[in-house]
Amino acid sequence: MSSQNDMRKIVYNNQSLSSPSEPLKVASLFCGCGGSDLGMMGGFDYLERHYPRLNFDIVFAVDFDAKAVETYNANFIHPAICKDIAEVDFTEIGDVDVMIGGFPCQSFSTVNPTKDTNDARANLYKQIVRFLETKQPKYFICENVKGLLTLQGGAIIRKIAREFEETGYVVQFKLLKAVEFGVPQRRERVIIVGIRKDLGIQYRFPFRENSETNAVPLSRVIDELDIPEKKYYFSEKAVQGMKNAKNNMKRGLWQDLSGPCLTITSHLAKTSINSRDPVLLVNPATELYRRFTPREAARIQSFPDNFSFPVSDSYAYRQIGNAVPPVFMWHIANSLIKCIERPVSQENWVDDSDDLFLNVPSEAWVQLTLFEPETLYLSKINNGFLLIGSCRQGIIDWIKTAHKYAYPVTEEELSAHPELKSVKFIIVRHKSTVVGHYEVTSVETVMKPELNLYDYPMRSSRHKADTMYLLFDLKQATVPTFGLDVSKWVPILGKGVGSL
Repeated sequence: MSSQNDMRKIVYNNQSLSSPSEPLKVASLFCGCGGSDLGMMGGFDYLERHYPRLNFDIVFAVDFDAKAVETYNANFIHPAICKDIAEVDFTEIGDVDVMIGGFPCQSFSTVNPTKDTNDARANLYKQIVRFLETKQPKYFICENVKGLLTLQGGAIIRKIAREFEETGYVVQFKLLKAVEFGVPQRRERVIIVGIRKDLGIQYRFPFRENSETNAVPLSRVIDELDIPEKKYYFSEKAVQGMKNAKNNMKRGLWQDLSGPCLTITSHLAKTSINSRDPVLLVNPATELYRRFTPREAARIQSFPDNFSFPVSDSYAYRQIGNAVPPVFMWHIANSLIKCIERPVSQENWVDDSDDLFLNVPSEAWVQLTLFEPETLYLSKINNGFLLIGSCRQGIIDWIKTAHKYAYPVTEEELSAHPELKSVKFIIVRHKSTVVGHYEVTSVETVMKPELNLYDYPMRSSRHKADTMYLLFDLKQATVPTFGLDVSKWVPILGKGVGSL
């Protein structure tokens, strides 16, 4: 192996750690080419920012794809093994502190409408269950596609989380957007984190660094549109095929360089433009399109330029598209380090948590992205939470007479925002009109049919029968209870933080 590769591998393994304590040992299942592993370790540069070395060392890595393992071993000193994970005897692996694994997601992907959630790939998460049962690491982090949250009405993610919990872990999951963590890509992934119950600490998901409106633009990673390598351009036949395609087909998803890119997939080597894969429009006048080069795709995924892909373009595209963006994973791993070094007990997490309000000024609110955007606002006051929620015209009378407030929510949203169950005060509004100010006496989760027991006006509801709601019991309160003058409150459009 060349000395250049040797230097690269040393960079990814032997830098000084950010913590003086002994590095935590990590086992990486379904490691792929190593995106998540690089993010766990840190010690790399991306877009003129340095991501410091974290207190993790990868001591075991395995993947079934020989070409992915080839790329992995070209970049890391610790070798990955190429093996069917079902054939790995976990008892032969030394003790580890952390397990990471992006179990294969094709059967959960929203890109694949004919997916079978009972096929062998969908059940590979059980290998993670087997690992947790056998090795009992202190912590684990899993990654999967957004579709995992909605399959069978959320039953799949609940089943997976329950099986993880039964091995002895407190499990949380949340949908995170890579674009909110410095990655120039609209990639959304479910992150599942588990902490062994005997440790008694709580994980806090990282707070976003930016929004999609001020995201890193694609132009930061595309040096030039008109490149000399002709193999990356789509043929005239492919362009004509796009123009003749049916209206319901995804066609020519060319990307605006001033904004973030659509999700990079593993299919970028294909020759058709009729797909969900993003492309570049080089010359509108001549209808000249091209695909991303492997290096451009790697940059969009936040791989540093010195991460090598010593394989053909088709293999490189597949590995890059299947990878976890290293910068994205670095933020998730860094949050785990913070929770380990400054633990918060599970019992006190809600009262002591400032994570939702990190870098937010006092007397500020945070807009939550829940079932319906731009409708819920949360503020931390008097050691409790104040919720500003919206309602429709058709349920105003019900709220006032039943002294209840129902809001649709998903399992994933509750996992991401457990503070919703600790709300002490609610201000309900209809458009710009305040319906009432209330203290919360209790809260429970109910399914939509159960709302019939409370004479909920179903005709005003647009939600499906399997929708879950947070049902708050209320009693009338006065404005001074909140220490807040709602007459001065002006809602903003879009996500963000504002003053009350």
